[in-house]
Amino acid sequence: MRILLLACITLLSSGSGAASQSHDNHKRTGGSLLEECLTPMTLPSPHCGRAPTAVFGRNGILYVVFSQHGHIYLTTSSDRGKAYRAPTAVNRVPEMIYDDGENRPKITLGKNDEVFVSWTHKTTGRFSGNVRFARSTDGGKTFDSPMTINSDRTTISHRFESMALDQQGRIFLVWIDKRDQADAKKDNRDYAGASLYYAVSDDSGESFGPNHKLTDHSCECCRVALDTDSSGRVVALWRHLYPVNLRDHAISYVNPEFPSIEGMPTRASDDGWIIDGCPHHGPDLSIDSKDRAHMAWFTQGKRNRGLMYGRFDFANNRTWMQKSIDDSPAASRPQVQVFNNEVYLMWKRFNGVSMDLLLSRSGDEGRSWSAPEYIATTDNESDHPDWVSTGQQLFASWHTQSEGLRLIPVIND
Repeated sequence: MRILLLACITLLSSGSGAASQSHDNHKRTGGSLLEECLTPMTLPSPHCGRAPTAVFGRNGILYVVFSQHGHIYLTTSSDRGKAYRAPTAVNRVPEMIYDDGENRPKITLGKNDEVFVSWTHKTTGRFSGNVRFARSTDGGKTFDSPMTINSDRTTISHRFESMALDQQGRIFLVWIDKRDQADAKKDNRDYAGASLYYAVSDDSGESFGPNHKLTDHSCECCRVALDTDSSGRVVALWRHLYPVNLRDHAISYVNPEFPSIEGMPTRASDDGWIIDGCPHHGPDLSIDSKDRAHMAWFTQGKRNRGLMYGRFDFANNRTWMQKSIDDSPAASRPQVQVFNNEVYLMWKRFNGVSMDLLLSRSGDEGRSWSAPEYIATTDNESDHPDWVSTGQQLFASWHTQSEGLRLIPVIND
């Protein structure tokens, strides 16, 4: 889903070996795929493209967006990724695209076969970019011309966008924005970090309303996690800057009707991680039917280190618990998912030779966790893992250099 900044802590790629091969049903011979994808002018495919992101639609159709040759492509599969249809270019005119792990293209499906895709266009200048959006109203066969969402067009950073739909079908785009930092510099004022901005479309992506600021002083380049509660309201979780250079997490509803909700944003983690630079390691979020936010994140703080799990209860406006999941310095990219009244955690861990993908589960709302189990391994570079679900089945989605994009069953009903 790597951009160099101070103290970039991302513990990426290089596969995994000690993992149980019996769990990895999608293992391919690495050499042939590597050679195929390194061939000049490789045909667009989610195996060879960068930062593929998947979602299931109706009738079990798998939709995948990925970046390749200056385009965002969309392809679909009716057999869970064994074969893909010829891809469609979302942006007909090629452009520079951010397609690293934290800054990847996103896809969301509407209620009437609409396909919504967002990404970040890399503009001239150091770490600068614009948030882009395009929609299809015919199931992904064709796309409208892309639009730029951030109203500020200064050559600065508007990046790391996330996308979600609320209960009304409105599209929310939330991103990290440095316009306030840039204004502060002009006035010789101190300004820590960046800001979070968002925009909302209430016409299925035909247009977007004005930009709203959610908060000042977010971390500069850690992804923003979004989910919706039982009422369909959008919730955001992000790494925040507290004085001075303390990089813990904050949580808030995202609501243009009530831009300042009492008690929001609220501190969601308290690890005591002081670092003068972005860790490049954002959190993940999944909200259960009782409107409790299950969270996963990475920290190297004074109080906690490694991969953490926490549960934030909106009823009490506080984090109910924090638990260490894996304190190994080689562990990274925690992903959390509530599914069928259980909570699942997935993460990567480098074993010294290759990269393992691990899974742990909780049947008691996060109070206790099963011992980690190995569900996949790879011997070369790998992307960030993600969750994808049909509603009855839960899969780990993982793109690796040796095996391409694969779906690894976690729950098979």
